Amino acid sequence: MTAEQLRRFRERLEAEREAIEARIAGLHRDIQTTVSQEDGVGDSGDESIRLYDREVESSRSDLDQAKVRQIDRALGRIEAGTYGISEVSGKPIPTARLEAVPSATTLVDEEAPDTRG
Repeated sequence: MTAEQLRRFRERLEAEREAIEARIAGLHRDIQTTVSQEDGVGDSGDESIRLYDREVESSRSDLDQAKVRQIDRALGRIEAGTYGISEVSGKPIPTARLEAVPSATTLVDEEAPDTRG
């Protein structure tokens, strides 16, 4: 992989991390605002809906945090000089795959079935 490709992937990964971190911060602010505004308001049905909405938002935040960890791992691989090399087989990861999933650490056929997205 060329230095220019690595630079481009690093920039994409960093921009994606910033966007996700901003989304996580926004979700946390929204949850806190909603909680403080709704304290003691409504009936049990309203409370159930609010709890469900918060659970969905929390799940999204968890997924976003996992994605940030994947991005940080990919950035670490760039620094270590192992970016674009499969962690399973040691074979080069096709550039097209990295374009689609910049945080990829394996070839498509090396992924566990439950991690494909």
